[in-house]
Amino acid sequence: MYAKAISVDVGGTFTDFVVRNADNTLSTYKSSSTPGKIADGIFNGLELIAGRRGVDVRTLLGQCASFSCGTTAATNAILEHKVARTGLLCTDGFRDTLLIREGGKKDTYNIYMDYPAPYVPRHLTFGIRERINAEGGVELPLDEARVREAIGALRDLGVEAIAVSLLWSIANPAHEIRIGEIIEEEWPGIPYSLGHQVNPTIREYRRTSATAIDASLKPVVHRSISEIRDRLDEQGFAGVLTLITSNGGRTSMLEVLSKPVYLCLSGPSAICQAGLEVGRREGVEHGNFITVDMGGTSFDISITTAGETPMHRQGMIGDELFGVPSVEVLTIGSGGGSIARVDAGGFIHVGPESAGARPGPACYGRGGTLPTVTDANLVRGLLDPEGFADGQMRLSTEAAHEAIRAHVAEPLGLSVEEAASLICLTTEQSMVAAIEEITVRRGIDPRDFTLVSGGSAAGLHAAAIGSELGIRTVIVPRSAGVLSAFGIDRGDVKFNFARSFFATSSNFDVEGVNSVLKELEAEGLAYLERMRIPENRRVLEYSAEVRYAGQVWQLTLPLARAHFDGERDLAEMIESFHQKHEQLYSVRAEADPIEITEWNLIAIGRSDAPAATFLESSETASGAKDGSSLRKVYLKEAGGSVEIPVYAFGSIEPETPIAGPALIQDSLTVTLVPPRATAKVSKEQSIVISLAGSQ
Repeated sequence: MYAKAISVDVGGTFTDFVVRNADNTLSTYKSSSTPGKIADGIFNGLELIAGRRGVDVRTLLGQCASFSCGTTAATNAILEHKVARTGLLCTDGFRDTLLIREGGKKDTYNIYMDYPAPYVPRHLTFGIRERINAEGGVELPLDEARVREAIGALRDLGVEAIAVSLLWSIANPAHEIRIGEIIEEEWPGIPYSLGHQVNPTIREYRRTSATAIDASLKPVVHRSISEIRDRLDEQGFAGVLTLITSNGGRTSMLEVLSKPVYLCLSGPSAICQAGLEVGRREGVEHGNFITVDMGGTSFDISITTAGETPMHRQGMIGDELFGVPSVEVLTIGSGGGSIARVDAGGFIHVGPESAGARPGPACYGRGGTLPTVTDANLVRGLLDPEGFADGQMRLSTEAAHEAIRAHVAEPLGLSVEEAASLICLTTEQSMVAAIEEITVRRGIDPRDFTLVSGGSAAGLHAAAIGSELGIRTVIVPRSAGVLSAFGIDRGDVKFNFARSFFATSSNFDVEGVNSVLKELEAEGLAYLERMRIPENRRVLEYSAEVRYAGQVWQLTLPLARAHFDGERDLAEMIESFHQKHEQLYSVRAEADPIEITEWNLIAIGRSDAPAATFLESSETASGAKDGSSLRKVYLKEAGGSVEIPVYAFGSIEPETPIAGPALIQDSLTVTLVPPRATAKVSKEQSIVISLAGSQ
């Protein structure tokens, strides 16, 4: 059976694959990532897939029509400070925009916290004499001689990319456009980014930060993505290559190379779509999902309310705000490879440091000696040392035992099993706190939500997390081990377009607004045409950034139409804003005028991929073949060491109740059903856990 489409999520420890077969069934695979060499990890996985199917990689790819990839190329480059050396051209007098940021520090009361260095150092930042006012008028003409002088200085300083962010380019981009032309005249081939094109927001720092990041990523992303594209071509792939962006959608290589900042948080952005798809399959009507993905390095969280995907522009990587429309995903350093340590005061910490893919946890046998969450789960008996990662790796229980003994158990005066349990409990508490950050702290009751658990490591912790939060139902889908890759397979083609155009309800420029919306429509349709999306699958979603006059921050307000015909349409938008503001903040100020600062469009090509079932892995997990096999495990909540049944996923009849404590093994995941909980395998191939005592 040939592969029709391949979806890939490159993680810090493993690279995950979902293959859509000719009959629309899905097969899942996992291979070790190769940090710093993303293409190697992808092609190692393709070798694995091809070998299991009895073909070579050329045959596998030659039959494939679509290859979609979520890559950490941009995220890792920023975190590891391996971006291009970048210069910044800004309006004279505003060289410190990236230093000052938006004022304040992450932790206002921590006097020992150093203020972060600017993304582009000051000696690579050059002020240009020019000034356009907030209305778009030219106050001071562009000093072209100074532009040429600055470009020459940047060349001498060895920069590899140039960012251009002028103060009011969003009102009139003429000066930025001219600087771009001068860059091409003076230094042909140097990558550069213009602020009004990258992030046309009214906020100076956010626009400048996004532009600087975008420019710095262009050489790096071009190398990584081009290598993937070239190697696919060499292996006979003639289909469509798409990449996952921060908004969770798939887009072309051309769009990503022109705006690589949209590649930030590329992989995790797909989990929201995956959670929605899992919930839809399971018939959960309320549409409220907390979707988590616990991999080897991190724990990603996304929340969906009433079926709506949360979007924001607060995306952070390290200390840097990349500021483009993104699916809201909170990431913390709690994964299977997170390292446990005991501090001088006798307190245990787990993460954010990770053992990664190399050397990995101590039990991997690759030279790691520090204890991790994976080591703890192995010592507790929850992992099968022979069947880990679809049988690709044999784990060393002895190495895990020794790492925990030396670094946690002895310093705390605990048995190794007690120390392993404490490591897992500490990790779970960090996960609970992170979920509370985006629920309870925002006035959202997690008890009204269903927890969708993804990631190879999450199934062992999901029920404990859900119980702590008072959640009644936890779903561990068949796609859990490759959740982001599953979200990629189910995702739409999607890209964002924006225009900055100021308007007020008291003096609404109908003609100007309609002109902006028409430009966005043309840009969005041209994009969908490039992506070869047929007309019956094209969707244009409009929104605006709206606030009450005098407010600092805006709300993103969906627009019901792409054209304003008169007062009635304006009144409808105003009422919609009042309602949304009251819903979010319990304030409705009808007497106050509203202001619109930005107009946005998301061009969407709806996926035509039908719902699919998962095939059994070509190599089933070792261990139990039915419910009669027992394994000794350590569960503190069950009184310590106990024997519990271990079920192979494929042996369980749908809707058959399984009482906890029990383990359910699949090729890529293991799920723990805790004491006083029950589970079943649904007709949609998910493990559904009902938690006792949750309210």
